[in-house]
This record gives sequence, structure tokens and C-alpha cells, in this order.
Amino acid sequence: MAFITVADNVTSYAEFTDLVQKDQRFLESNEIKVPSESGFTDVTDFLEDILTKSTDRMNIKIKASAWWKGYLAYTGTTVSNPALLPDFNPNRIVGRKQDFTDACVYYALYNYILPLIGDFSVEESQEVQKIRYYENKFNNLFEELLAMADWYDADGDGTVEDSEKAFTFQTVRRTRRRSGIIKVS
Repeated sequence: MAFITVADNVTSYAEFTDLVQKDQRFLESNEIKVPSESGFTDVTDFLEDILTKSTDRMNIKIKASAWWKGYLAYTGTTVSNPALLPDFNPNRIVGRKQDFTDACVYYALYNYILPLIGDFSVEESQEVQKIRYYENKFNNLFEELLAMADWYDADGDGTVEDSEKAFTFQTVRRTRRRSGIIKVS
């Protein structure tokens, strides 16, 4: 689905229907109790709020990443103080939007939703296994998005030119010595 925007600003990468499409059986088989302190009475509104929180967390993770610092340098943005990095702008995502939607749903499931119903006294419970599964899915997809960087429009013109793509592939060289093979990065 499309990102949720309010006043032309992206507020969430996913909506309730995206969550249902990822794991409908889970949502049907588990009654999600809305915590009273959340201020919500409707499960749908509560889950959409969780997706918005997940989007915010993803944006913070991007801003805190080494990729973002390298990307700013690559695109010519000078930052005199690393503590004052400019915020990541989700409005400039022009490609791979479905991947961002999927990552947002994975993050919400493993970090917010499944812990609400998980039985942590049993290490091999279904919920605990699903938390690990969705955490792994999120981490793999998030790393792929940062590694490819073919989705961010740095200058805001609506397209991602080659000059805006900052690929961060690490080259690893192996050398042989008498004591074995060593890895040199």
C-alpha cells in the first residue's frame, strides 16, 4: 500500500491492511488487548499508531546509521558536528516503497505487537519464535535497503539520479599466509 501522509508529510510506511496481509492468521487467532494507557479503544487505531511509531523508529535508525553519515558526505552535505546530523526525510523516498512498508510491518510485529501477547516463560512458544522470525526479516531487509540506497532522492526533484546512489558494498580481500587465510577489509 501507499505511505500514509498528513499535510504532504509521510507519517507511516504502512497501514492496518498491510499488517493484516503479512500475518492475517496471527491477528485472527489472537485477541490483541489494547492497553488502557494507550488512549485507544479500537484495535485498528491502536495498531495504526504502532505502525506510526515503527516508522519513527526506522527513521531514527536510518539517521543513526553509518550509511546516513556516509550518504551525507557522498552527496556533498557538510556536517561540522556529528551530533547535529540533519534528519532523514521520509518524503524523499521515491523507490522501493513496498520494501519500506514490509520493514515497517516486520518492526511493528517483533517490537510492539507480538510482545503484547507473547508467552516469554516458554522459550519455544510460537510468539517468541515469531518475534525472532520477524526481527530477522526486518534486520535483513533494513540492511539491504541501506546497502543499495537506490531509493532516496537527496535533492528532492522526484527522481534518483546515479549521482545520488551511494552504494556501500564492503570489499573483502583474503590473503594467504603460512598460518592460514586472513581477512583484510
